[in-house]
Amino acid sequence: MSEVTKKIQEHETETIDPGIIGEESLPISSMWKDILRRFRHNRLAVIGVFIMTITIFMCISAPLFTKFDPVLDMQLMNRLLPVGSPEHILGTDDLGRDIFSRILYGGRVSLLTGLIVSIFTMIIGVFIGCISGYFGGWLDNFFMRIVDIFLAFPFLVLAIAIMAALGPSQKNIILTLVIVGWPSFARLTRGQILSLKEKEYIEASKASGFSHARIMFFHILPNALAPIIVMATLRIGGTIMSAASLNFLGLGVDSSLPEWGVMLNQARDYMTSAPHLSIFPGVAISLSVLSMNWIGDGLRDALDPRMRK
Repeated sequence: MSEVTKKIQEHETETIDPGIIGEESLPISSMWKDILRRFRHNRLAVIGVFIMTITIFMCISAPLFTKFDPVLDMQLMNRLLPVGSPEHILGTDDLGRDIFSRILYGGRVSLLTGLIVSIFTMIIGVFIGCISGYFGGWLDNFFMRIVDIFLAFPFLVLAIAIMAALGPSQKNIILTLVIVGWPSFARLTRGQILSLKEKEYIEASKASGFSHARIMFFHILPNALAPIIVMATLRIGGTIMSAASLNFLGLGVDSSLPEWGVMLNQARDYMTSAPHLSIFPGVAISLSVLSMNWIGDGLRDALDPRMRK
């Protein structure tokens, strides 16, 4: 065997050190790491996560931050105490109840309502939107006409009408907000399904004999989740505002129970004499809604592939 042949064989069998391959290329990162990196670069989104984390922690751990019961501890001799009182840092209401404790315990009701409503509206709306967009035909016409009927009425007006029929309670508020909230998820999901179901990989899945359910929920839906997740996040803030509005109108929980909207309702008669009764529930609602909107905007930018550099 000639020397030339030996050198060719040695060159063919020579292995290259993996460490020197692509030294000048960009670092490889997974999709989720890339999403997290873009989300962390959005300062408002990070601030929103911080505010919401602190709010949730304080509401869940309310007994650690206050010794007063938000309903039973009435001190009629200490009515309408101002902010900065020795035992009541945010003052007291017209029945001598501690404002700070009512804010914390009321946050449990408001935040839990926003989370539950957002989850159920997303589940119902995504399911109906998937079926409507994937199968089309009379199913699509049927569901979309129902969606059009719901969307034809103003959100809050329709919610008030349903609450008037169901009666005042927090459970009915949750049910009402789910009923009036799912059509927007269905409309969004349908649009995503329509744009994805004609893709080549979906045609290949159909040719492979996969079931319709598998194609819808395992092939199409995962690729449509980004805008759905963003809408669900934004919906939490909107639901907190809507629930507070219904409670402010007296259509929700009992007036003795702590809830931010109820506290605003009770503070109407003291806007000038004791403005702190309305300021602090209003600030709590505003910060919660604002932080969820910032988080939603951050997720929208992070999940958008066009933002990838």
